[in-house]
Amino acid sequence: MEPELKVLELYSGIGGMHYALLGANLKNCEVVCSVDISPAASLVYKHNFPGTKHWERSIEGFSAKDFDNMGFNTLMMSPPCQPFTRVGLQKDINDPRTRSFIYLMKVLPQLSNPPTYILMENVKGFENSKAHDMFLQVLEQLEYSTAQFLLTPKQFGVPNSRLRYYLLAKRKPLQFPDEVNTPNEVIETMPQALQKCLNSNAGKEQNEKHTIKTLENYLEEAESTLKEHALTEKTLLRYLQVMDIVTPRHQSSTCFTKSYGYYAEGTGSVLNMGGEIKMSNPLHNNLRYFTAREVANIMCFPKDKFHFPENFTRKQKYKLLGNSLNVYVVSCLLKLLITDTKR
Repeated sequence: MEPELKVLELYSGIGGMHYALLGANLKNCEVVCSVDISPAASLVYKHNFPGTKHWERSIEGFSAKDFDNMGFNTLMMSPPCQPFTRVGLQKDINDPRTRSFIYLMKVLPQLSNPPTYILMENVKGFENSKAHDMFLQVLEQLEYSTAQFLLTPKQFGVPNSRLRYYLLAKRKPLQFPDEVNTPNEVIETMPQALQKCLNSNAGKEQNEKHTIKTLENYLEEAESTLKEHALTEKTLLRYLQVMDIVTPRHQSSTCFTKSYGYYAEGTGSVLNMGGEIKMSNPLHNNLRYFTAREVANIMCFPKDKFHFPENFTRKQKYKLLGNSLNVYVVSCLLKLLITDTKR
């Protein structure tokens, strides 16, 4: 029997965790409150989830009593990743952007009823940080069982290589299946217990090696929209040699960052719509950026339920998507978090 989940969504962004909750097809669940300090992200969240109570403020503005009054038993969150990225300064707990997460770690032991379940997403690199060690100490103090992962959407059949760190925690006596009950190890392969969750989300039994879809399954068809995303002459001449170029038949794409569409190098794949790539004559290539809708599709945001407000620019959309998560991956992990437990 599925537990009843009352979810607090912290660092909610554009609602990736909320969509993952919906995608997990759980019967007894609701987001009781969401919190994010970003005005732009909050606008998108409220546009898509007008019925959810949303706070546009810092987490540090909530006391332990405030959190208790929210009535949640599940915490889902994506704390700021910039302090831990491999290309950043890696200031870790000394980065001001980590301050709210440190505050949260101090508040958790003060709660009258700490959450039964916790699901957290961050970048690769967090697992080697002081913030990570501090968080595990807090979870051990509060008697949580934990499971940690480094996973990409490709392992779930989605053609994207967005490698991310995930931490799952549940309060004892609840436990994870033995194969993932390794609190000091970060799992990088697809365990059988998670494979079962993937199959159940897909709605059918599949082979152990999950088939990766091709990018054509995620593309738009409106030519007028696509022409707007063609690479400029300046970009082609300067960056063609370093671009990750894919076709609709490819089964992979690189991680889309918040700078996609405006910085060409290392921010995400570009799409070749036909013909052989001509390095000697860059302007004769039929290359374009993925649209924001296509990036959202690859990140598994539902086409019928996720939309940006009409006045949002392309740059705003790319930035918000680049700061978000893969919905399908999290929905599978959520299934693992609440199932296969033993008392």
